[in-house]
Amino acid sequence: MIEHTNQPSQLSSLIKLLGIFVAILCFTLIGQAAVVALLAPLHNYDAMDAINSLQRFDNRFELLLAQGISAIFTFILGPLAFGWKFDRSFIKQLRRPSIDKQQYLLAIIIMAIFLPLGGLILYWNQNIQFPESMSALEGWFKSKEIHLAEVTAYIVDFDSFWEFLFGLVVIALLAGIGEEIVFRGFIQRYFEGIFQNVHAGIWLSAFFFSFIHLQFYGFFVRLLMGVLLGYLFLWSGRSLYPCILAHITNNAITVISVYLNKEEYLPEMRDPFSAEAPEWYIVAIFTVLAFGLLYYYKNIGSKLRNT
Repeated sequence: MIEHTNQPSQLSSLIKLLGIFVAILCFTLIGQAAVVALLAPLHNYDAMDAINSLQRFDNRFELLLAQGISAIFTFILGPLAFGWKFDRSFIKQLRRPSIDKQQYLLAIIIMAIFLPLGGLILYWNQNIQFPESMSALEGWFKSKEIHLAEVTAYIVDFDSFWEFLFGLVVIALLAGIGEEIVFRGFIQRYFEGIFQNVHAGIWLSAFFFSFIHLQFYGFFVRLLMGVLLGYLFLWSGRSLYPCILAHITNNAITVISVYLNKEEYLPEMRDPFSAEAPEWYIVAIFTVLAFGLLYYYKNIGSKLRNT
């Protein structure tokens, strides 16, 4: 059965989908210019040296600053400007709280207890074997995965508590807010309007959310996360705040875990293919609990919508 609720027209949704991509691209370029402008004074006003320093991965503060500024322009300011000018329904959506305040806490708990299942899917994803005819592609995927893992491990190897707090703001807070604004606030709604189906909107936006990370060996766990966030958004009465809190929780758990136990987590991060699968009984228990809470979360929204 096709499920839909007051979607805009297909043509309008397609035009707006293209429009949000253009807005994101424009503000990404503005954000990159802002990064160079802010870093240039730290490099004797040499813009090229500032750019090269980001590619050398030898200054954690500058990398975090660049990542934070880029997130603000690309995922927050650009979409907000687009919404203010071309999609006022998004601005109204920002003022919409969750149907029930319980859903805020439930969203955080659900995301946290889905992590063992995510770990199992990640383990399976990282052990996918390509056929011999695709060995070149497999090698490229693996080299890219290892490179990004090394960069991530460097960024979260904080030297001080204040650096950790700065990293938490950039990696958890800004990324969680910005990515939910874009993917649930805009892209999911537009895909839903194009296909006139809420589930198509959720799955396609989740696919796109995972795809843009360009990491095959983490694709399926990000797809799962995107789908989960999509349904948290839908079943909250289309409030962004539960899925924002859930996304922040997911990112914050990683950052905090690494900071509190570098000796265990950093070697695993640097070698993503060395991770072990979580125990099956832990996955089973937490997955059943997570789906039970997700069912309760959905029922809260359904009951209040029907009253």
